[in-house]
Amino acid sequence: MLEGINIRQFIVGLNILILGALYYFFFRTAEHTYFLKFFHNTPQLNNLLPPLLVLLGNSLPTFIHVFAFTLITAGLFASKEKGYIIVCLFWFTIDTLFELGQGFNNMMNQVIPAWFSDFFLLEKVNNYFLHGRFDYLDLLSIAVGSVLAYMFLIKTKLTRSEAI
Repeated sequence: MLEGINIRQFIVGLNILILGALYYFFFRTAEHTYFLKFFHNTPQLNNLLPPLLVLLGNSLPTFIHVFAFTLITAGLFASKEKGYIIVCLFWFTIDTLFELGQGFNNMMNQVIPAWFSDFFLLEKVNNYFLHGRFDYLDLLSIAVGSVLAYMFLIKTKLTRSEAI
C-alpha cells in the first residue's frame, strides 16, 4: 500500500509548509490570510525586519507553496525523474496561473462561479483575486521554488533498498 512513497520528501515538504504557516502567523494579517481568522491575535513582526527582508518576504509564501506542495506530491506519487518533472510542472503551472490571475482580477472574478461561495475554502477565491496583487518577484520565486524542488527530489530519490 505504501510502496514507492518517499517519506523523507513528504516530511520535508510538510515541515516547509508548516514553516510557511508560521511565516503567515507572524508576518501577515487576518484580513489577508484565510486561516488566520481562526486566531484572535497574531503578532505583527514585519516592522522588526529590515526593508530588504520585507521585500523578499513578500515573495516567500509563493516560493514555500510551490516547493512544499511539490515535495509532498512527489513524495506520495512520484519516484523517478519523469514523475518529478511532471509534479514540478504541475505545481509551477498552478501557482503561476494563480499569480497571473491576480493581474487580471476583474476578469477572474467574472468567471468564478457563484456557487463557490457555498463551499469551504472556495468561498474566498474571489477575495484572493480581488485583493491579491500580481508581482514579478512572485513569478520568480515560483520558478526558483520549482527548480530547487526538482533538485531536492533528485538528491533524495529512493534507492530500491530504501523503498517502502
